[in-house]
Amino acid sequence: MTDMKPQNSFGYINPVLISDFIHYQFYSIFPSGSLLTAYHLGLNSFTSDGVNEALRAFWPAVDFLADRKVQRISLGGIPLSAFAGRQRILDLLEEAGRRTDIPVTTDFEESIDALRYFGIQRVVAAAKWDEVVMQAVASYLCDAGFDVVGVYGEAHTAQQVVALRAEESAEIAVHLGRAAFNAYPDAEALLLAGGAWLVLPSLPVIEAEFHRPVVSNPASTYWAALKQARLRCKMPGLGRLLDSTRS
Repeated sequence: MTDMKPQNSFGYINPVLISDFIHYQFYSIFPSGSLLTAYHLGLNSFTSDGVNEALRAFWPAVDFLADRKVQRISLGGIPLSAFAGRQRILDLLEEAGRRTDIPVTTDFEESIDALRYFGIQRVVAAAKWDEVVMQAVASYLCDAGFDVVGVYGEAHTAQQVVALRAEESAEIAVHLGRAAFNAYPDAEALLLAGGAWLVLPSLPVIEAEFHRPVVSNPASTYWAALKQARLRCKMPGLGRLLDSTRS
């Protein structure tokens, strides 16, 4: 009998109901024998009320994934973290550390780690969200010690975000990245935020054009998991962050 037991297993708490691109990109870059297990929170609006409702399922998600014996748990959704606020998120992660010895984090914190990896201080954030969400993202970054030189957003609802097709994702991502760097040329790096889209192919395009790092939360989540498991991204050319695991 063929042994198909995964050698590496990771948990992802998806804020919205659809996670096709999260899974597709994971399996495109992780070595054979890697498994991604997702738990969905059902976030239905980028608002404080929507976030509070979704976070009610956080502990059931952690307990479920811990029971599956994953090696790492990441809570996805930069808007979710941004509306919750950094102190609340850090408190949740501290409590998670008391409940399980499995590392539990968020994709926003992983993105912060990625920006720090590049030695970034001045950052611009871009995403497919409205001004309210973008300002919450900026506040979270400021609380983490960054100098947010600006934000650039184009409003999409949660439902519109998950409805994006692959070809639309890449085009929108490159457009947002260009607009952000052109509007804020003194930024040292771009945080291209958003998880429910096919974002990885856009990162090297923007980096090649502007010669600065581009950090996305999906790339940061994959990067952190690869580092923890001492794995290499199997697909080259997806941006500086993921390429750093190949050296």
